[in-house]
Amino acid sequence: MTGPDDRSPERPNRPHRQVFRRPAVREARVQHLLRRPSLRGEAPTETLPVAAVLKGTPYRDPRVSRSVAEEREAQSAMDLALRVAEVMLRSGAGAPDVETAVVAVAASAGLEQLDIDITVQSVIMQTVTPSGHVITRMRVVRRARDDFARLAAVHDLVGQLTRGEVDPGDALPRIKAIARRRRTWSRWVVALGRGAVSAGVAIGLGAGPVAVALSMVIGVLTELAVEAVQRRGLPAFYVGTAGGLVATILAWLAHVLGRYRVVDLSSTEFAFLVAGGIVALLPSRTIASAMEDLITGYPVTGTARIVGVLFNTFGLIVGVAAGLAATAAVATRLGLNLEPPPIGRMAWASGSPPLVILGAALVGMAAAVTAQSRRRMLLPSAALSTLTVGVAWLLDARGFDRITSAALAAVVLGFVGRYVSLRLTAPPVVLTSPASLGLMPGLSILVALQRLTVERTESAVQLGTHGMFTALGVLMAVATGTVLGSVLASPLDTWVQNRSRRGREARRT
Repeated sequence: MTGPDDRSPERPNRPHRQVFRRPAVREARVQHLLRRPSLRGEAPTETLPVAAVLKGTPYRDPRVSRSVAEEREAQSAMDLALRVAEVMLRSGAGAPDVETAVVAVAASAGLEQLDIDITVQSVIMQTVTPSGHVITRMRVVRRARDDFARLAAVHDLVGQLTRGEVDPGDALPRIKAIARRRRTWSRWVVALGRGAVSAGVAIGLGAGPVAVALSMVIGVLTELAVEAVQRRGLPAFYVGTAGGLVATILAWLAHVLGRYRVVDLSSTEFAFLVAGGIVALLPSRTIASAMEDLITGYPVTGTARIVGVLFNTFGLIVGVAAGLAATAAVATRLGLNLEPPPIGRMAWASGSPPLVILGAALVGMAAAVTAQSRRRMLLPSAALSTLTVGVAWLLDARGFDRITSAALAAVVLGFVGRYVSLRLTAPPVVLTSPASLGLMPGLSILVALQRLTVERTESAVQLGTHGMFTALGVLMAVATGTVLGSVLASPLDTWVQNRSRRGREARRT
């Protein structure tokens, strides 16, 4: 008989084999499972080609005229892209619009890889040529002023580049000519436009003819005073403070004339005058740019713009508060009491429907003038402003609160504004920024400040604080809603571009 140790080596010990091979089999099965597409890990993040950045923008699928083969050609392409970025930043464009335009220009000029960094005041670009040379360029923009006509001209030029209608070598002289172009409206016309914005706000609030005329005059004088302060080189905070102070004092002087029967002006219409001045001075374009930058993934630029907006708005609030405090002290000595007007949830459109429509149209058209828009953009801006305020007015009639009404109306504005602006070969901000002024809560800010600075009772402070936070909520709702509406309308870009291309081909034939 054989013992347990006499077993033949050819007969393996099955339990022993299972003990040592089961982990290997299990590992192989796990690896096989992980190789399935549904469980497979993603590839490492690499630098995206420039064409991939243009997905979902009006410049998608650019036509590359040539491939960059030499260092000199790459430098020329980057210089052209930087020129475009400089003009757009100077004209008031947001970081997402600047980046997409720069990438579209670079792709059309033949650059395949590009790193770009945009801040509020500078643009840095870097590329690597096929021969391995690294090229870096930077452009600094120290001062920006809204110039939507210039911005629309750059947008049209970039569109022609991406469609292959303009050679990159011919685009550089054109962008230089756009940068040297004179502004569309003189400063006197802009001052009249600022006064018309104030008058439009007063009309929408239900002011009488005398109050509307006085609001127009006060808006013009306030704009001239703001320009005088700007020429002194003071920071924007003090410019806003001076504007709010001048607008409040001028409105109070008009109220004094009304109390002495010199002009026909009530105490409530005094508030309408100041509210119009506040709306005309609010940095609505900067608020929209800041929200757009933060939402679309530009935290540094968005944060910088938000801080600037807060300081500018705080300067305006300080000016209005100082004016209310000073005029209240004088009014007490003269026996002229200023009671805050009763306001409802729709403080931007408390007049009758015809007045609301007229005021909204005037605000949109006048705001387009103050932003230096083209003449062909005035009527579309007025129509969009009327549509936006009308939607908010209808939502308020349905029982929606002010912030929700403003947000939903802003979504409609962003959606329709993007479609119409692309049909007019212009960026959406050219139409959405002027049209959004009709939703600005100027009267709410005034009433809140009047309760905080003049009444100063416990209940008044609570109401004033609530009103101020509501006004800030409306500002944020308008900015974020406009961005959302523009994003929702982006799938229509291809359809609009194809329709425009067929129209151009038909005109050529």
